[in-house]
Amino acid sequence: MSDAQPGKGLFGWLGRQVGHIKKAVQTDVGGPKVAYRNQHVEEAEHPEQPGVKLRRTTIDEVIVPKQLPSKPENEHGSETENRT
Repeated sequence: MSDAQPGKGLFGWLGRQVGHIKKAVQTDVGGPKVAYRNQHVEEAEHPEQPGVKLRRTTIDEVIVPKQLPSKPENEHGSETENRT
């Protein structure tokens, strides 16, 4: 086969770009879920240098990993097998 992609020219290229964007939008990223987030900011003047602020930002998060669907188990407690 040749290395040429189907749909040569501008409209072929545009169609491929639309396809890439469509796939990216439909894909589940599968990252962890943030169950709780608390952001706290403290600001204070520097004691020795007037006009200079010190800032401390603290972020507390509870992250729950996304679980993959498990395979169903049969009555013997083992995973089901495909038997054809």
